[in-house]
Amino acid sequence: MTLLEVKNLKVEFVTVSGSVKALDGVSFTVNRGEVVGVVGESGSGKTTLGLAILKILPLNGRIVSGEIIFDGRDLVKLSEEDMTKVRGKEISMIFQDPMTSLNPTMRIVDHVAEALIVHYRLSKEEAQSKAIEALTAVGIPENRVLDYPHQLSGGMRQRVMIAISYALKPKLLIADEPTTALDVIVQDQILDLLKELRNRQKTSILFITHDLSVVADIADRVIIMYAGKIMEIGSVEQIYYSTLHPYTQGLLKSIPKIGSNSDLYTIPGNPPDMLNPPPGCRFHPRCPFAEEKCRKENPPLVEVSEGHYVACWRCVK
Repeated sequence: MTLLEVKNLKVEFVTVSGSVKALDGVSFTVNRGEVVGVVGESGSGKTTLGLAILKILPLNGRIVSGEIIFDGRDLVKLSEEDMTKVRGKEISMIFQDPMTSLNPTMRIVDHVAEALIVHYRLSKEEAQSKAIEALTAVGIPENRVLDYPHQLSGGMRQRVMIAISYALKPKLLIADEPTTALDVIVQDQILDLLKELRNRQKTSILFITHDLSVVADIADRVIIMYAGKIMEIGSVEQIYYSTLHPYTQGLLKSIPKIGSNSDLYTIPGNPPDMLNPPPGCRFHPRCPFAEEKCRKENPPLVEVSEGHYVACWRCVK
């Protein structure tokens, strides 16, 4: 059953140089209890997508058009007062750098307790008790709950952010590169915590990352983004073993292979200038298979097999 449906979402940022088209006609769904990975290079629009869903874009950003249907409501049309009730309680977000999301003057137990008081109107004592339960559930010892954020490691701070979601029990968790800058052992622990959150509370997760190897470990389906557009959508098996889009193929080829002595593969060229994106397919300047039609017409996102979508003229008949 669908929990989130994004339809033809367009987002732009107004700058002194012009309008940056950060998202251009993005459409996808997230089912209840499902983990959907969003993968792409820096600047592809991944984080903007998460911010747009929660309507917390920077001041120079705006949703131009489209719908964000969450649990039967179009979030685009909700007032700021109504969105405040959605944020945290129904949709939570874990940011890439938890240090920028945590108040350095507050103890970590108070971060969790405050969220419970705001959304569930609990007494301070009850909120503190439930906060400690949530923190210990994500692996933070009870003797550390009175610590301040700067006293914790990066992995521990990320656990605090997960504890807030654990306590609030949101229907959707947006995780924006939650394992970036963490060592592989801590990274694996964070992924296990997110899996447990999904399994125990049936929370849907939109997992944003640039690392295809990480998303393979947690996601049910994968969305490949490039220059503000979706290039390919499919199950993990379809994306990894039946890859269709040249951009996805390039990303997979660039993953280092254990035991290989050959040079790392890189996709030639650079992502486009989003102030003035190229006509036709956004990827055509870097695509080894680009034809004249690719340079002139933007390919639609079409279903080529059950649940497998691709935006490439080679696959559109």
